Amino acid sequence: MIHGSENPELRDELVAAIQSDTLSTWADRAIASARPDSDSGRVAASVHSTCATIRASNERERDRLVEELNEASIGVAAVAMSHQRHTLTIDVAVADAPRALSVLLGRGYRVSRSWTGGARASFWRVADAQLLTRDGAATTVVRLRWRQRSRSRLHRVFGPTSADWDVVDLPESLWWVYPAIRPARLAAERLGLRSSDHSALEPFLVTPHGLVGALLDVASVGRDDVVFDFGCGDGRFVVAAAEARGCRSIGVEQSPELWAAAVERAATAEVADRVRIVNDDAARMDLSEVTVVVLFLPMVVASRVVPDLLVRLPQGARIVLHEQTALAPGVPAPDDVFAVVVDDAVTVAHRWVVQRDG
Repeated sequence: MIHGSENPELRDELVAAIQSDTLSTWADRAIASARPDSDSGRVAASVHSTCATIRASNERERDRLVEELNEASIGVAAVAMSHQRHTLTIDVAVADAPRALSVLLGRGYRVSRSWTGGARASFWRVADAQLLTRDGAATTVVRLRWRQRSRSRLHRVFGPTSADWDVVDLPESLWWVYPAIRPARLAAERLGLRSSDHSALEPFLVTPHGLVGALLDVASVGRDDVVFDFGCGDGRFVVAAAEARGCRSIGVEQSPELWAAAVERAATAEVADRVRIVNDDAARMDLSEVTVVVLFLPMVVASRVVPDLLVRLPQGARIVLHEQTALAPGVPAPDDVFAVVVDDAVTVAHRWVVQRDG
């Protein structure tokens, strides 16, 4: 279901519930108060079914992971789940965290960033969580969390972070140097000598299969369009667009591994003649023939990318950004907003149409 301007009040309720991570609660309340044959009643029933499907998927994954962790003699203190996102938070003891991470990696999860030597040693001494993802019909996100000993406010403010561990890979014996790297790194960023993005595109999350068709509808993609995917990952969106709409697609991916997976996906689907996968930085791409851009990015990145696209894209091109979080302050107001609810996924889609003055 795509909810837009045909019922703006209901749409706004859904958008607010999605962005506040209270969609399941909204559905329960609407079912209790609305007539089953009303718009709100029908939508609430559909939303309730979607949330139940996501919850059941999370429960199956929770049970599988807890069993496997227990088999490795790792106790799980608690597991928290979302009812509208494919996300889990697993709490373990500090001493069990490295082995718990190994178990998850052995079950097909991956970390977006990892370190060796002193950076790795520093991470295990100061960090309290690790984010992992595993791709399927949707990306399952697991936040493995452990409780460190209490730290002073000074340590919380000046202790090293992933940005500091990325600066240099010191020998393991020098792990204690990283707190001194932090002020130098911050000074370099303020002077413009070093980027402050800190790999903001990570972790890589794929657009759930169930949302692809709905997002193509939001973007009004037809045979004559050229669809551009900024950070196309494994290529599922650009390939699906070519298959479903007969259009041409361009996917840009910086990761060599994901680029290779996208190329293989296009070849397997026999749409390689209409899908071009580029291993490059999207900021350097010529967008003069692009008519549709679909984005699934963290808001910190979208606040930079959307304004740039509004300048670079040709007249009439459409930009669709989808996320479950609210738009960042730096993102221009969209022309349209849609609440999208499918069988096993939900999102908020924002659409801009490029208009040139004069």
